[in-house]
Amino acid sequence: MRTFIICNGEITNYNYTKNLIKEDDFIICADGGTRHAFNMGIRPDLIIGDLDSTEDFYVDYYENHNIKFIKHPRDKDKTDTHICILHALEFSEEIVLIGALGSRIDHSLANIFLLKLGLTKNIPIHIDDYQNQVFLMDKFIEISGNPNDFFSLIPFSGKVEGLNVKGAKYDLKDAELDMVSSLGISNAFKEKQVTISIEKGCLIVIKSID
Repeated sequence: MRTFIICNGEITNYNYTKNLIKEDDFIICADGGTRHAFNMGIRPDLIIGDLDSTEDFYVDYYENHNIKFIKHPRDKDKTDTHICILHALEFSEEIVLIGALGSRIDHSLANIFLLKLGLTKNIPIHIDDYQNQVFLMDKFIEISGNPNDFFSLIPFSGKVEGLNVKGAKYDLKDAELDMVSSLGISNAFKEKQVTISIEKGCLIVIKSID
């Protein structure tokens, strides 16, 4: 089962985001993500959070529509998105975070770091919005795009070794990246498929539109 987690960050294109979700996907709202679900006309399967960042209107609306809530206390040591991911990992084959990026850079970074939870469980998790798709990899990934679409590679670990990139404007073979290198920024698709592999480390892969 594929699970979408609707977070409380920015969603700049509701049509794009709504079209990502299929009828048989499981949908979780992380607290304030309820406003995005409401604005897109989406009926979530579950709402999780302490309900401190959603308005009473959305809570009342979804309670009146018999949506299940899992409520947590406000004083806790995990974000609502973190709790949603842990819950989704119990039954999902793939997890997609939407509304996970935005003006709060602390939340944006934390959500990118939370992608690591999927690597430890061998369950793919990525972030998808109109501007960016964000993946985390430790072995191999293939991403799709059109010629001249941008993608960037940023080390998640201190150093990435044995980096190979094929199908790009700037292919790489047995390269190294560390956290103070900008070598992986703003590469571009040459083919419709770009394959990326690494031998050691962990790598953030971001496909972007300008």
